[in-house]
Amino acid sequence: MKNIPLFPLNIVALPKEKIPLHIFEPRYKRMIKNSIKSGDPFGIVFQDKEGLKSIGCSVKIINVIKEYPTGEFDIIVEGQNCFHIQNKIQENDNLWIGTISFFKDEKQINQNLLDKIKDQYLHILLKLGINEDMERHINKKRSFDFIEFINLPNKIKQELLEENQENNRLKIISKLFTAIMSISNFGSNGQQISEA
Repeated sequence: MKNIPLFPLNIVALPKEKIPLHIFEPRYKRMIKNSIKSGDPFGIVFQDKEGLKSIGCSVKIINVIKEYPTGEFDIIVEGQNCFHIQNKIQENDNLWIGTISFFKDEKQINQNLLDKIKDQYLHILLKLGINEDMERHINKKRSFDFIEFINLPNKIKQELLEENQENNRLKIISKLFTAIMSISNFGSNGQQISEA
């Protein structure tokens, strides 16, 4: 169990994903200042009209692009680990602090499924004409590695975040890649992948 500040947003952060943020509300300016000073993560949690989800992703600030005289920030964060909110309280300025538990990583990965996804992933890259840095692409080993640069709808991202079994996440990604490859004009321009 760990206490971290929570940042409710209308986006889903995934491990490995890099996200640009503009911080302007006083409570979040305070949160970011503390995070920069301490190096501690905070949690991004998806919030929609139904409220705040109970599963989120911790993020770490990897780049402070600009700090404004008003105390606002332009930053880049990178997703770290999935967590479940056990409890949350609001501080005086309405900043949520969550008591969270991180998901445990599964040790047993279905190697056949992983190999299938690697093949699908490389097929997609080649169809898109991406052939640089292939060694890095070939060496991907976890579910979240394969969707690092794919623009997915929040619904699918939240589904992946809430699935705490690595093999089940790999199955979801395999279905996603199968759907992408079945698009008849896939690969004719680079935008098809974001519609999957």
